[in-house]
Amino acid sequence: MRLSKFLPIILAVALALGMEARLSFSEELANVPSEVEKSKVSSIGAHRPPDDTRELPEYEQAKVLTLDECIDIAVKNNLPLKTVKKSVKLAEWRLFEARRNMLPKVGVRMEEHTGQIDGRRFYGKGTAVDLQQTVWHGGEFMYTMMQAQTNLKIDNKEYSRIKNELILQVKKGYYTFAKAKENFKLQEELSREVSRISDMVAKQFEAGITANLELLNVNSQMNQVKFQYSSAKGDVDVAELILKQAMNMDAAERIDIDAPLVFDRVDIDFNRVLSDALIYRPEMQINSMMIQYYIYEQKVARSKSWPKIDFIGSFGMAKEEFISKDAGPDPVSGQSSVDQKMEQQWYAGVKCSIPLWGSTGEYSYTKEVWTPVVSAFRGTSTITNSYKFNFLDNLAQYSEKYSADVDMDRARQEFIKTKQDVTLEAKESCFNYEKALLQLETAINKVKYQESDLELTKFKRQMDEAQDSNVIESMIKLAQEKFGYVQSISDCQIAIASINKAVGIPEYFKTKNNK
Repeated sequence: MRLSKFLPIILAVALALGMEARLSFSEELANVPSEVEKSKVSSIGAHRPPDDTRELPEYEQAKVLTLDECIDIAVKNNLPLKTVKKSVKLAEWRLFEARRNMLPKVGVRMEEHTGQIDGRRFYGKGTAVDLQQTVWHGGEFMYTMMQAQTNLKIDNKEYSRIKNELILQVKKGYYTFAKAKENFKLQEELSREVSRISDMVAKQFEAGITANLELLNVNSQMNQVKFQYSSAKGDVDVAELILKQAMNMDAAERIDIDAPLVFDRVDIDFNRVLSDALIYRPEMQINSMMIQYYIYEQKVARSKSWPKIDFIGSFGMAKEEFISKDAGPDPVSGQSSVDQKMEQQWYAGVKCSIPLWGSTGEYSYTKEVWTPVVSAFRGTSTITNSYKFNFLDNLAQYSEKYSADVDMDRARQEFIKTKQDVTLEAKESCFNYEKALLQLETAINKVKYQESDLELTKFKRQMDEAQDSNVIESMIKLAQEKFGYVQSISDCQIAIASINKAVGIPEYFKTKNNK
């Protein structure tokens, strides 16, 4: 009986405590800034993500890099680029060699000899300069030199091609890392807010104010948020690893990036992009020069069917004399029976080679002037005409012609294929950019709507017309829409980078993050 008298009083006190708890929770929600006020999103001009510049604890000790610094490190560490630099050096030496072949071949010769004739030993020595100069080879050396020049240009453009692709890989990894970091920040903030509400609901349940079903629902939502938080944290680690791989860095080294996801819209004209891509894209330039390279190869092959004319000669001084008996067998002493002086000795001539149906006819004309030798009293002067015919020794000229024609056709086919690929890539890049812009506008509207929905849900919660789980659900949806917004900005940046790569100029379109 006594307990029944105090039961209304106990219920009244419990109800008052419950109302006070709900009012305090409502006041806390009312004091939370509006999400619309946090994020001012405009569809005109620059689109900016929610203002949250807090640094994560995981990256306090990491080296902070900008996009340009990431690109510089990637270029420095990239092995294919280092290999191409060596190829450029090789091409430079081959060009030097081709130029040298057009100049006279000069050699200095010194000789000493000794022998015996009629029981007497003799000694001779001579010095000479040997010369050989190509007069006409059908333009073979000239075309070879021009081919070497083209090859050097191709190697330089190959460096640009690899660097162009590397920059796109770095930018993709960079913006993916930035997107993962922004998502992690969103999930961290969401986890903190939901954890606070979950603790409050648990206390209300202990006080008997909140139903068990509501507590289970909030706990389920809390587990979902924890899972999203863990997934976002793992995505950050994976994105960091992908960026470091693109930069060819040690996986154990920690890095961070200074990447506020800010996007300034640029106007894209596909016709202009395609026109510039066909001019500046390294692949287009390489294949165009490959055609020129094989044109020179065809000319080199055809030049081997022309006559070849070379000038040859040797000019110097020489002598030959008997060694005196008292000097012994050593000619170095310089003592001889007759002190002969060095006299002029030379020869000069012309060699001709004429290809004839796989065979070769050769003719040479040589005039020689020799110093006296021990077996003769006077020097000699002769003129020699020589004829020679080699049967089927030059069949390779035909196979070289056919090989050059085949290489030329392949180069033309590769040029056409590259042109088609560049056109398709430019079209896809422009389409992806337009699609990313539409997704960005959609994401902006979704964020605005979800912010308003969250404000309304909070107001209903204050009026006791909504549950705590409804507020958490609205917050989860807002975080998802904000991530969609960040994803759209990242897609826009990657689309711009893809267009730049398609054109072949890394800074063809400069966005704020690229400046």
